[in-house]
Amino acid sequence: MQRRPSGIYEFRRRLPQALAGKPVPEHAKGRLVELINPTTGNFKQYLSISLHTSDYNAAKRKDLREAGRVTDLFADALELVRNGPSITPTIEPSALPSFSDIEAEVLGGLLADDEKIRKEGDARRSMQTAAERTQWNLLEHVPFGSRGTLPSHLVVIGLEAEELAPDYRDAYARRDPEIVRSHLHRYLSENRLPIDPSSEFYYEAGLAILRSYVKFYDAVERRQRGEEVVAPIPVKISKGPKLTEAFKLWQGGTQARGGKKPAPSTVREAERVVRYFKEWHGDLHLADITKEKARDFRNALAKLPTRLAGEHRALPLRALLKATEGKGELVHGASVNKYLNLLVAIVSAVEKEGLLDSVPGFANPFTKLGLVIDKRNDPNRREPFSDGDLTKLFTDKIYQRGVRPKGGSGEAAYWFPLIALLSGARLNEIAQLRIKDIRQDPESSIWFVDIGTEGGRSIKTPGSRRQVPLHGDLIRLGLLQYREHRLKEAAKEDATLWPEVTSADPAYRSTAWSKWFNRYLRVTIGIKDPSIVFHSFRHTFKRLARDAELSEELHDALTGHVGVGGVGRSYGAGFGLRALHDAITKIEAPKAVKALAEWKAKHAMEVKPGEAG
Repeated sequence: MQRRPSGIYEFRRRLPQALAGKPVPEHAKGRLVELINPTTGNFKQYLSISLHTSDYNAAKRKDLREAGRVTDLFADALELVRNGPSITPTIEPSALPSFSDIEAEVLGGLLADDEKIRKEGDARRSMQTAAERTQWNLLEHVPFGSRGTLPSHLVVIGLEAEELAPDYRDAYARRDPEIVRSHLHRYLSENRLPIDPSSEFYYEAGLAILRSYVKFYDAVERRQRGEEVVAPIPVKISKGPKLTEAFKLWQGGTQARGGKKPAPSTVREAERVVRYFKEWHGDLHLADITKEKARDFRNALAKLPTRLAGEHRALPLRALLKATEGKGELVHGASVNKYLNLLVAIVSAVEKEGLLDSVPGFANPFTKLGLVIDKRNDPNRREPFSDGDLTKLFTDKIYQRGVRPKGGSGEAAYWFPLIALLSGARLNEIAQLRIKDIRQDPESSIWFVDIGTEGGRSIKTPGSRRQVPLHGDLIRLGLLQYREHRLKEAAKEDATLWPEVTSADPAYRSTAWSKWFNRYLRVTIGIKDPSIVFHSFRHTFKRLARDAELSEELHDALTGHVGVGGVGRSYGAGFGLRALHDAITKIEAPKAVKALAEWKAKHAMEVKPGEAG
């Protein structure tokens, strides 16, 4: 508070650094007129408000009131600038809180704050030390380490109440809630209630809060006389669990026997996006996550780089985006949508358990926020290998000279592409194979690959569990001989089939190998088309199955796509091993694989594991 040359007092305060002198967003101009410099159109540097009095005591009362109002005004301005325009929620009248509940909640909060001040005392105990205060003999003695309010501070509390109470009583006598407007807006915003000054609810809620202040100052006067005043128990409007709490509930899945739980890889991705949200907006209650906040977070995700360097992985999201701005390719829209779908699932899990039933007007904030993906020229689509691509691959030194690059993890460099091409198996399914997962059926003598969850393995979907008969060319190329070699080497069937493939996560063993293969494909083999990746082997297998005129149901069973059709397709546990074997024999291997098998038989090539590439 300062005095003008005219003798009139004014309230004066500098705007927050994030606002002072900065341009005003278009959506905020109508709501923040008081903070805008009419000459420049930008935010003011300082806000000065006349208190319309030359009387010091009257000015002091008004200054205290303006301080509270302006603090809330600055907070609203920062929220508007950071998070964009807000949308007034639509709530059924029956879901609005009663005015008596509003009054009780606000009064309870005011009395609780007052009680805390009386018990903990003023800030001198924390801002000064006993040694510092002994330097001035006239200072009041402060008993450090004790609790309770000092006599001088009690006087200050009483004086403040005496100065402010008449203004609130006068305002209520006139039924004018303008004096509590900032508190009203804060209350409505925090509880996701509509802020509509033209509505009857807005006016009556303001009067309820004004009554709270009148009763509060009456209670302060009684407390000053030593009377006991018990705060009413407020009826708090539910905001639901926080996002991190919702994540834990979703992660637990269904507790019933046979109930579905999210796969470990899905949990890791969900944990990452929840961490990103927490770093961007904080660990909010679900009811506090507005569409605006969700949309703002989506736009932040869209700025993530496709690949993260080691030093960037541990950075909080805001620091990460700043460190990687303008560097490298941005994440694909499909990845952003995948993150958003995980958040939709997390919130939906909480809704399913009824933990948001008491939240007025709640709607999942992450739904319908997905980015529209242009698949016409999508560089991230997956295409099958051409015959020319396969020829380049299978005539390389790994297949023709027995070279085993270090990054290719020994025999994995040789076998992973062949197994994927002739079985349709996913990369991680292959990487997790144990010796015992390639075995022979005792009844039919058919050799097959067992893809499942035994031994700590993970699969993408329940339909991914399957038995895939070995293609004849895999046998001719020596996969069974390699299995026998590993069995003698490991001396136990439950050992991994690929001892040199390592990963920090046993449930997802292919991460490092996948990165090596992408580099190998682009640099060594020279296949630059971004739509050709390891997963293209799976697409190629599907094409070979169609060329062999296998039914969709049959090649879905071979690739683990079972369950995408009608309910009847899940009856009878799919196809028997003999039927699948007959189907595999109809699939003709590409020319490059046949040539490799013939070349290997002719040259009797000896594999030299560990030779550097």
